[in-house]
Amino acid sequence: VPAAATSMRPLKWVFLLLLVFSTVTMWYITFSPNTGLEKVNLMYFYEYEPIYRQNYLFTLRELRKCRDINPFLVILVSSRPRDRKARQAIRITWGSRSSWWGQRVLTLFLLGQDPQGGDKATELSVEDESILYGDIIQQDFRDTYDNLTLKTIMGFRWVSEFCPNTTFLMKADSDVFINTPNLVKFLLKQNSSEDLFTGYPLVDNFAYRGLAKSRSISYKEYPFKLYPPYCSGLGYVLHGKLALRIYQLMSHVKPVKFEDVYV
Repeated sequence: VPAAATSMRPLKWVFLLLLVFSTVTMWYITFSPNTGLEKVNLMYFYEYEPIYRQNYLFTLRELRKCRDINPFLVILVSSRPRDRKARQAIRITWGSRSSWWGQRVLTLFLLGQDPQGGDKATELSVEDESILYGDIIQQDFRDTYDNLTLKTIMGFRWVSEFCPNTTFLMKADSDVFINTPNLVKFLLKQNSSEDLFTGYPLVDNFAYRGLAKSRSISYKEYPFKLYPPYCSGLGYVLHGKLALRIYQLMSHVKPVKFEDVYV
């Protein structure tokens, strides 16, 4: 072995060790929750004038649902126009009863318009569901992934305008199974807490800027590295009075594409 090659071996190992050290250090600085990253300034998103009003029109709104009752719990399920089978599965399983432990529970579905447009069969099917079950809330925005926040705002608006006396509100996805009797039993113990907001907490989540469009958010839309603490959009529960206060604030805060982060 030439002497020059032998003398280079220690340098190669030193270089590799430095490379590994640098990589680990950069990873720690980037992803460690204790590195002193800037805190999210929530006032950055707040406008003193209510400039983000929800101007979409209700096409289906079930306005008589709460007219003569004060429900204990309203469950709003995010759904799509074509997902009739999923809605029917909920109607015959965990959403089949309107009362638990003597408390009134309402389950309704949040829909936008079919994104493909012009599908009269789907449109008529949704209208038939509304007539038959009386549980569809729909507005005239396109029902797409990027518009999930609009769907949630619609739900809060519906509660504010047509069911403001509900004690609790839950927003859930259609692929979630809810143990309704256990949930009602839990909430009966929290009945006096008007600031209740509970779910699966996500803390120090990074704002993803990668190529996966469904998970990525631009710097223009959200300029911070970390999201504020929030509850997963799979399902969260809050007091009805808090829901009304949140809806009032929504007109002051520009929507972002992730509805759970937004709320």
